[in-house]
Amino acid sequence: MSQALHTASTGINAGQSQINVVANNVANINTTAFKAANMTFETLYSRNLSYGSAATNEGGGTNPKQIGLGVKVGGITRNFTSGDFVSTGRDMDLMISGNGFFVVQDADGKLYYTRDGVFSTDSEGNIVTQSGMKVVAAKSPYSSSSSGETVQVPKNLSATVVGDPDIGNKKLSELNNANIASGTVAATINGTEVTLVVPDDDPTINDVLASFNQALDDAGIVDVEFTAANGTISYTEGAEVTFHTEGTSSNFVGETKLGNGSTSQQLSQVVNLQEMVNYSDNNSITLKSTTVDENGIIAATYSDGSILTQYVDSTNSVQWKYTTPEGVTIRGNDVHASGASIENSNFVIELATMVNEEGLVSINNNLWEWGADVGEVYYGMAGEVSFGSIESGGYEGSNVDIAAELTNMIMAQRMIQMNSRVFSTASSVMETLSYLGQ
Repeated sequence: MSQALHTASTGINAGQSQINVVANNVANINTTAFKAANMTFETLYSRNLSYGSAATNEGGGTNPKQIGLGVKVGGITRNFTSGDFVSTGRDMDLMISGNGFFVVQDADGKLYYTRDGVFSTDSEGNIVTQSGMKVVAAKSPYSSSSSGETVQVPKNLSATVVGDPDIGNKKLSELNNANIASGTVAATINGTEVTLVVPDDDPTINDVLASFNQALDDAGIVDVEFTAANGTISYTEGAEVTFHTEGTSSNFVGETKLGNGSTSQQLSQVVNLQEMVNYSDNNSITLKSTTVDENGIIAATYSDGSILTQYVDSTNSVQWKYTTPEGVTIRGNDVHASGASIENSNFVIELATMVNEEGLVSINNNLWEWGADVGEVYYGMAGEVSFGSIESGGYEGSNVDIAAELTNMIMAQRMIQMNSRVFSTASSVMETLSYLGQ
């Protein structure tokens, strides 16, 4: 009878453990990005009364005779399916749609993982979690190691846009304020008819102007020259130049506006960005709002209407992209950032994925840390390779199924009740036995 008491007690203990798991799941039904746990059970050893025997020519075989010794907790697993999207309308509330975890770090630089995308910006422009941990930035679409850098958006900038001093070496495809196509340009220059040619195969501005000047030489026009400087194209001041529609196949005149004067509009621009400390500086532009796209790239809009963001170029390097209030997009090497704060700024949120996400160890504040059975961890950008995309304007809700939890709770309750009945029955039998022979 004592064995029955021990066996029933294992059932009571296992049922209580399941209720504890259910209680935690139900308590976190409204917790951001919470992942529900599920408990499974396994049998304990069995006491063998007989191992059984094989059949013989003289008689049949016998099966084993075993009495089970109870139940134990087999495992507690996490359900990592996505929760529902909870809309808030807040740009810095993010949800990962698909695989991946946000990567955050504490003050000591230790990395943690989370699906909780409720972020905000602190006083220094750092993107942080609700508990103040900094969000880690991606430096490439896919990597076997984290960048170790954090996401930071400058709160106050000075932006100076000037004509590109190196416009002559810019290819037509690299101009950021014009889209010049190849073809011919018919003109009358100082009374002489001439056809100017914009070469094919994406020439540089110097190549185009060399072609123009050669056409002038061939026509005997020696006192007029086309030149480029500070983002513009010019021809010799005082020259009488008329461009014609007939015989023209290139959009050169329309894009450069040379028909309105001897100097074009700025065809190529560069911007100098400087982090500002003094918010009262008349040259400063202050951060107005931030948005996040499906790749986790932040776009910062400033008080003058300009937009600062980043992009990944053809070499998988992260580059700056600045859009002026007039709508001119300046990117790559044409964006010059000075000042330690902006030079270290990153606008791309890093995601992580791993071989076995169920090996992660859950800690407080909706965080997970690396566990021994996680395997390799890979880092990169949302929407790349195996990473899910990012949805802004809301966060991921808990994936707790309340109906399933209530079912599990009732089953655990009945498990405890029935094992308690067995415990009581075994105790009564032992009490009866104790009176035998009196």
